[in-house]
Amino acid sequence: MSRILCIAWRDFKATVVRKAFLLGVLGIPLLIVGVMVVAAGIIIQHEEPPLIGTVIVVDTTGEMTAATKSAFTQEQMDDDQRAEAKQAIEAAEQLVGGQLPTEGLSPSMPLKRGVVNVTIVGEPNADDDTIATLRGEVQAGKILAVAILDEGLLAAPGPDEAAGEFELFVAKHVDTDHTSLIERRIGRAVVDARTARAGVDIAASRAMLRAPRSQTSRISETGEARAESEDLREVRQMLVPMAFMMLLWIAVFTSGQHLLMSTIEEKSNRVMEVLLSAVSPLQLMTGKILGQGGVGLLIMLIYSSLGMTGLIMFALMNIIDPSMLVYLFVYFFMAYFMVASIMAAVGSAVSDIREANTLMTPVMLLLMVPLMLWMPITQAPNGAVATAFSFIPPTIPFAMILRVAADEPVPMWQIPATMVWGWVCVVGMVWMASKIFRVGVLMYGKPPSPVELIKWLRYS
Repeated sequence: MSRILCIAWRDFKATVVRKAFLLGVLGIPLLIVGVMVVAAGIIIQHEEPPLIGTVIVVDTTGEMTAATKSAFTQEQMDDDQRAEAKQAIEAAEQLVGGQLPTEGLSPSMPLKRGVVNVTIVGEPNADDDTIATLRGEVQAGKILAVAILDEGLLAAPGPDEAAGEFELFVAKHVDTDHTSLIERRIGRAVVDARTARAGVDIAASRAMLRAPRSQTSRISETGEARAESEDLREVRQMLVPMAFMMLLWIAVFTSGQHLLMSTIEEKSNRVMEVLLSAVSPLQLMTGKILGQGGVGLLIMLIYSSLGMTGLIMFALMNIIDPSMLVYLFVYFFMAYFMVASIMAAVGSAVSDIREANTLMTPVMLLLMVPLMLWMPITQAPNGAVATAFSFIPPTIPFAMILRVAADEPVPMWQIPATMVWGWVCVVGMVWMASKIFRVGVLMYGKPPSPVELIKWLRYS
């Protein structure tokens, strides 16, 4: 046992003390945080380019032209932007479960936005020659846009009818944000003109149609009521499972890759032969797997600690259940020993990384399935696909971490069943890896085929 621990410590230390490892494990999170800070600073300091020019509204009634002029006033645009910001803050408050500052929404305080100085000019003449002339002016850049608003837009659509559409011709130099702004403001103006013709108070109608907020609470098995919102449900359903999946994937495959590379390196430079003079092949393989397992566990602890710190800072601890962390580490060990047994077997059988890639390709394709099926599994964690891959090694831990982290509870019998079956598969895979490792570490020359690897399993 002491020899196995010596080998494990040797592999762990040789991997962790390298500058490349420290740069990769610690540098990547720092780089991500740095990029996020820089991006946030750029977004805060960014100012929209000015939108200055003329928009021609072809409207035979004149009603939609008047409404469009009102929609493009600075006061109206500020009021609408404050309303949108207030809705966004209310959604964020539901997500974090607290109150956010709303000082910037004061009616007397102007919002930060690029200069918008659009002159609306009505054109009652809607014949083809007039429209062709106006399109030519848009093409030449003399005016920003031309909107053709048919009188039929003022008719109230039926319950099953579309709200209608209008033609908008925009100059080439108008960017996408400003194009969307023009579309929204004209669309709003059409609705205002339609309701005014119907004799309906538009402000009262909007207030009446505003849906009430839901204070939804999920009742746990212990009877505890935990508040949640629609945004919170979407985060828990999609992003949380993916975050757990990627954390497991990074920790397992980083340490597994180090195990593969170190095994190939020691075999190619004949260090393996020196080590085998002091320990048995089984002891050597066990020590290397345990050593790189410590590397994977270190990566897991670092990244999970950073993630938990971020959740605490942003008051989002309510989006995960503490049991998920327990499942994460249980499935990490299961996933690591499955992947490590494959890496150790392949690394001992070849003498070059290119040869290893040939043998690893089928396994990697199978292990990529949970990543490719991330969305179907999280949307239907109890579906046939998710359940099937929860019992197929070596995808068991990766599929299960997606399922247990999803919003829909997994049948309780499947969690212990997959754990028992998973650890049975771990024992079998480690046993097969030890057979291949014992034969492969001292074999050189042409790399074995998958059929030859199967034959090695029968050697006593």
